[in-house]
Amino acid sequence: MSNSFAFFLFIGEIILVYFLSHLVLQKAYDVLRRIGNKRLVVGILSILYEPGTIVHELSHYFVALLLNMHPQEVSIFPSIEGDKIRLGYVLYQKNKGDFIRPILVGIAPFFGAMIVLLLIVYSNQFPGTHLWQTLTFGYCILAITANMFSSKRDLIDVGYLIPLTFFIIFLFFIFPVHLPPQLINVLSTYLFYFIRIIQLPLLFSIVFHAILVILLSSLQS
Repeated sequence: MSNSFAFFLFIGEIILVYFLSHLVLQKAYDVLRRIGNKRLVVGILSILYEPGTIVHELSHYFVALLLNMHPQEVSIFPSIEGDKIRLGYVLYQKNKGDFIRPILVGIAPFFGAMIVLLLIVYSNQFPGTHLWQTLTFGYCILAITANMFSSKRDLIDVGYLIPLTFFIIFLFFIFPVHLPPQLINVLSTYLFYFIRIIQLPLLFSIVFHAILVILLSSLQS
């Protein structure tokens, strides 16, 4: 597998996981809604996705801590707020005019999930030597990949990311930076090694979410 193909495959897998996991959540809600009220259904789904919520919120917390944003409170358990259920939250200090650090905190769950998935595969926990091990970590992979995307609340400051990206590209165009070839080779080697390692949990997530979509669609009919 060439490096360019591996990179575009990785991007495609991330997109598929995003759409399939959201579709599963929507269909699961519609099916469960027939047998319970809204709060009960959302509560059940929140508990099922709890491993992903833990990774999601702790990623926010540790990046906020790393960036000296003084996280004050973190919750990894669902709570009812009016007619909505909040899966978790992290409260941290945000200064006026500071948008770069909140962006990094907002997108932290994706990178946190990637690190956890890498550790699961690298430590040979999935697939494991025992069936219970494979099932347990397979379930964790599904919950983590479904929660690795930033919520609308997390993406409030990401609107600044597009103009900031173009500005950085413009600066590199005006003031080109020539990195040593050895450094580029080392970085690319580690990057594509990571991409190849992460293929297993991503493909598992895609296949299993696709199966769930089919099963839940049959229950809807």
